[in-house]
Amino acid sequence: MSRDRLALLDYFFVLRPILFFPGWSTLLAGYLIVYKGSLYQLMIAEPEIDYPQLGILMISFGLLMGSTFVINQICDIESDHKNRKLFFIAEGMIPVKTAFFEVLILSAAAVIMGFYLNTEVGIIYLLFFLFTGILYNYAPFNLKNRPWGSLIANAAMGGLAFAAGWLAVNPWHPEILHDIIPYICFNTALYFFTTFPDIEGDRAAGKKTLAVIFGHEKVILFSFMLYLGGTFAVILLKDMQAAVFYALSLPFFVRTLWTREISDSIRTTKFGIFFFALAMCLKWPLYLIVMITGFFGTRLYYKKRFGFSYPNFLGK
Repeated sequence: MSRDRLALLDYFFVLRPILFFPGWSTLLAGYLIVYKGSLYQLMIAEPEIDYPQLGILMISFGLLMGSTFVINQICDIESDHKNRKLFFIAEGMIPVKTAFFEVLILSAAAVIMGFYLNTEVGIIYLLFFLFTGILYNYAPFNLKNRPWGSLIANAAMGGLAFAAGWLAVNPWHPEILHDIIPYICFNTALYFFTTFPDIEGDRAAGKKTLAVIFGHEKVILFSFMLYLGGTFAVILLKDMQAAVFYALSLPFFVRTLWTREISDSIRTTKFGIFFFALAMCLKWPLYLIVMITGFFGTRLYYKKRFGFSYPNFLGK
């Protein structure tokens, strides 16, 4: 493929599709929560899965996540430039006006598809866009620049992803409020670590993240406490699908707590996301194909387009 044709893919990869997987995994956890008592693949029980419904759910949520990731890059041009990351918009490869147009089209399509599934999912999509697109990035809210506001917003992101999957196949019921706990705890514990690589750039740009205020060592302790709280919830709820990624991630959380090294926290985040996705593959094996395609497709694009290996499982 020529360089010009390859550059057209920038408009897809600006959506940060590799980051769809944490959201998709959480979405699937809610969608498949009825099978939480089993470790094994769903094919054994031959459940009735509405594949067109699941396809629309995953595609629409991917579009929704991508649109909010673009908004975040538009609003973070200064800090992204200083941190030397997310260069599509920060380095002018994609014009801001074009990026805004892409957000409009994708978010509208996602919400329409959400309401097509059912009213509850459509409302969850609107709330997701409100939190991650508007309240997270724009004044007077600017939750991303408020340490506790950012924490609440990121917890809400994971919670709403789970709720979208849960409500796609179940009518509203208070049971969702306890089903959701292990997933919010785990995703939020990993969120703490995602603030570490940008500490210097965020400090220079005046962003007040928890890592900037408290330092990474204290935030590692906060994360581990949240991980322990989620572990207790997994045991009380007898949630076997969550038990998989909690158990596999334990050595990584313990090592990070012991060393207090940022490289170990980054590695914990990457493997935690992978283990979460792996647990969903045990429940729905076809997800493994989606993961492999997404991982190696993204890696090939970045190698051909920019000459470096991304994504990877290194501690950087």
